[in-house]
Amino acid sequence: MGNNNTLISKFEKAGLVTVITVWLLRAWLGPGMNYTALVGTTLLSVYYLWFGFFIFNKLKPLDLLRQETTRKLSRFSITASIIMGVIISYTLIAILFGIFFFPGMQAVMVSAFTILVAFSLYIAVYQKLRKRRSEFCTRYFKRAALIGFFLLVLIAMPMEKRLSIFFRDHPGFIEAYLEYRQNPGSEEATDRLREERSRFR
Repeated sequence: MGNNNTLISKFEKAGLVTVITVWLLRAWLGPGMNYTALVGTTLLSVYYLWFGFFIFNKLKPLDLLRQETTRKLSRFSITASIIMGVIISYTLIAILFGIFFFPGMQAVMVSAFTILVAFSLYIAVYQKLRKRRSEFCTRYFKRAALIGFFLLVLIAMPMEKRLSIFFRDHPGFIEAYLEYRQNPGSEEATDRLREERSRFR
């Protein structure tokens, strides 16, 4: 449905390629890429949240003024596309948590991956029951697989290994974070971690 070359779709694809490149550069160059990774991923997350309906239905906002287009929209395509945007948005935020080691990191990453997989299975069953391939579903699967892969890598990677990749030139942060993990209720450990994290701002 819709034009494959909508401006919204072009921005989304360019943004996704850019953000993935920034993630890789963040792993390679270290905290110097923190601001770019944080802003870029957050903006893309908000973009999916706002424009998921248009991205997955391949529509432009003005297309909604045409009765021919609105008649082709099903309740499923409307509801599912909005949910798809929300899930992809949340998954991007979960990746940020994994890169920056924000509080609640593991819970956010695992919950995002669980929701992503569960909804993907639901879409797969829906497509199977309809007994025909849907481009609408395929668009979601491609994005879910790509972004889900990066999230799965972060979840599966041992925490010490991930720390050594993203903060390899900052042993003080690594030590402070591991100490905080062992003593989460310690005010001293919390203050030290906060101090080490403030060095990257």
